[in-house]
Amino acid sequence: MDAITFDGSCTPNPGGCMGLGWVVTLQNNSFSILGNDRLEKDTSNNALFAEYLALKKGILEYVKADGQGPLSVMGDSQTVIYQMRGLYPIAGDDIWNIHREITNIIREYELDIHFRWVPRMQNKQADHLSKSKQKVRILYPNDREFLIDVRNSPATGKLRKIIASMNSTPFPGNAMYKRLHISSKDILSDRTLFELQEMAGEKATRMVVDAFPGKKDRHKHHQAQALSWMLRGLALDLAIKKVRFDIQSRKKAGSNGSKGNAAKNKNKNSPAKKKTRSSRGAKYYLNRQTFAF
Repeated sequence: MDAITFDGSCTPNPGGCMGLGWVVTLQNNSFSILGNDRLEKDTSNNALFAEYLALKKGILEYVKADGQGPLSVMGDSQTVIYQMRGLYPIAGDDIWNIHREITNIIREYELDIHFRWVPRMQNKQADHLSKSKQKVRILYPNDREFLIDVRNSPATGKLRKIIASMNSTPFPGNAMYKRLHISSKDILSDRTLFELQEMAGEKATRMVVDAFPGKKDRHKHHQAQALSWMLRGLALDLAIKKVRFDIQSRKKAGSNGSKGNAAKNKNKNSPAKKKTRSSRGAKYYLNRQTFAF
């Protein structure tokens, strides 16, 4: 099943800042869509209303991502879950109104939805998002920014098709990032970081510096790689994710290689075991060509 987890907080409660967090997981993808929001202090703010707002935003995110269902919605607020299931009474106009809004969304999109209460320990990710002050930004294809149209970029053939496909995919998976590589050098491969920055412009340069801060050679290399992908027609946000994917892939490969080398060295340094022969007839079969019984 597809899944949504949600959480809301209000500090202090009532009347404080409300934090919202939600996680949408589609069954046919290997990743989750994370989202969060914060609302400034207001006398009408409270933790229950924050929970409902997080639930509403999570369902709207699911609809926007073209979720087909069936859908399991999980939260650690018994009140919200049991009110949505019709087991608890609802008090207060604000809660009635948002409860009605969520119900209307479910009916409008004919969602096959199941509400389930989970303990807080099973809702850690949504809880963390609701308390985070850093905004998680979700970009869909229509929101994306580009430096150059892929049709006019240096990318050719198969690479151009992959870039165009990624640009139009809401949430490209790891397999797509893995396929995205240049088979031979192009006109951007040997450009210096300064040349790439001049070609890309101030905004893109600032984005990659913020994404890969530092003046060491590896930081400059990551910045150059991100700018190169942008100049090949890949969306700005996807270019940064592509470089991060490559960094993580290299780390995993290095970690696996180190473990393999350690195992080899261990076997190499360990004393050789004495070979023993079984006393039961094994000696008669050491050389069948010579001793053919």
